[in-house]
Amino acid sequence: MYKGIIVTNQEAIVEECRDIIDQVGDIELDVYENIHDIRFDELFNFLFVIITEIDRPGLVILSRVQSFTPGLAVILYNHSLNFNEIPDLSLTSKVKMIIGENRKSDLIEILGQLKDSYWRKIPYKQFGIDYPRLSPRMKKAMQFIESAPIRDCNISAISGYLNISPGYFSQEFKRETHQSFRRFMQQVIDYYENLIFTKVDLPTKNISQILGYSELSSFSRSFKNRKGVSPSQYKKMMSTA
Repeated sequence: MYKGIIVTNQEAIVEECRDIIDQVGDIELDVYENIHDIRFDELFNFLFVIITEIDRPGLVILSRVQSFTPGLAVILYNHSLNFNEIPDLSLTSKVKMIIGENRKSDLIEILGQLKDSYWRKIPYKQFGIDYPRLSPRMKKAMQFIESAPIRDCNISAISGYLNISPGYFSQEFKRETHQSFRRFMQQVIDYYENLIFTKVDLPTKNISQILGYSELSSFSRSFKNRKGVSPSQYKKMMSTA
């Protein structure tokens, strides 16, 4: 289940967006009346923030959040441009404007694109997995891995989500993907790491939390074992590449 946020006090817009999201499917919507009520440190798993009004302070906040949130889209959505003053949108290049009569169909299209390009989409071919040939249950497991908090992407949580035993899930996973779940998740974490280090500017501690590690030391050891350098060294390498 993907996640999105709408910031507005217009109940009609909230209901309109809920109807659209129901059509798109697999998106959970959180609603806030004020941008300052959002816990921005938890937004790294979100697809979008929909806003119905925008001012310079709000735009500065969203621009800052986008700098450390992979792929987060900001969508300005309303019936019309009825603002007294539109702030300088050049503060961020990631504001998508959906205004006017075609707004519903435009939002459906954009949400579909955001799902398809979400940073946590697994590169199945790269991992040697033929996704179309997976069973419906295994596809459901993969969708869980792509959208749930990474700390929950373990055999116990996924087998519980699928309502099967952990042992059966492990066997089924290996039979369909030709690799163990542990090896698969190591590849997934490595792939996510590469994306995060190249797309956002975050302290290593925050990156370790995004990737599901409870302790920075555990992440640093695992990272160095897999990549041969520390996270800080790797970040320097990426910044000069």
